[in-house]
Amino acid sequence: MWTRWVTIHQSYGLPRAAQECRDYLANRGIRVRLYGSKKGALHTYHLQVPSSQKERALALLKAYKKGIL
Repeated sequence: MWTRWVTIHQSYGLPRAAQECRDYLANRGIRVRLYGSKKGALHTYHLQVPSSQKERALALLKAYKKGIL
């Protein structure tokens, strides 16, 4: 069975912010993958979750971002 992945967060430059979000979601039972791409000198990191867990992941990510700001 194929898993359809959706992007819920996008970071540019260093992957530190995307990795912290990935660790936070993974510790709460969400399957997460970090996909990186490079165009020229610009590095882009996409935090992706399965489409079936998108709503829960977005709610957790919003709470996480609200807590650190």
